[in-house]
Amino acid sequence: MFLQIPDVLNADALLAIDKVIEEGRFSDGKATATGPAGQVKNNHQMEAGSQADKISATVVQALVRHELIRSACLPSRVVRPTFSRYETGMSYGWHIDNPLMGDGRPVRTDIAITVFLTDPDAYEGGALLVNAAGGQARFRLPRGHAVAYPATTLHCVEPVTKGVRHAAVTWIQSMIAAGARRELLHDLDRASRIVREKTPNSDEARLLMKSHVNLMRMWVET
Repeated sequence: MFLQIPDVLNADALLAIDKVIEEGRFSDGKATATGPAGQVKNNHQMEAGSQADKISATVVQALVRHELIRSACLPSRVVRPTFSRYETGMSYGWHIDNPLMGDGRPVRTDIAITVFLTDPDAYEGGALLVNAAGGQARFRLPRGHAVAYPATTLHCVEPVTKGVRHAAVTWIQSMIAAGARRELLHDLDRASRIVREKTPNSDEARLLMKSHVNLMRMWVET
């Protein structure tokens, strides 16, 4: 499932992130890549610190509060976001994400999320490409918007040919490990919401809500 998620970050959050990015220290992104990914990664990443941790929390909180994320991704745990910078000529070749990430207790990377932090008119190139069953999906989203996609897919960031591209990247461990089950629950939740808005006290509304809740009860991992 590929989800374009509008307005994950509001204007105030974006301004706060801009300030930290402007003042932050960036180093070679290869330092956090393992295996073959290190051979194709060519970007800069913000170094950890108090200010980076603060805006990381801002991004995570915005994601887990977003209605679409809650319905489609069913987040259980979220990796601390990485803030990346792609200057002209930089890219990240085709790769697949590690199955486990994070310090201490590892997080299973079910879903990858890229939050776009730069207006697409401010740079050229730098699209996120994700291999899908029917071909390639291409994303160059407005500032503050995000895309969620299965971390099991091959993906890349095309070379930036002009300007600078900033993004926050993170991964979600879902309460529901199987992607097909997550998609079914998301569809059922959407259908339930539509029916409840039209006829909130109908038998159909109650049955859809019951089915969604009980499937969650069957499949959720605690």
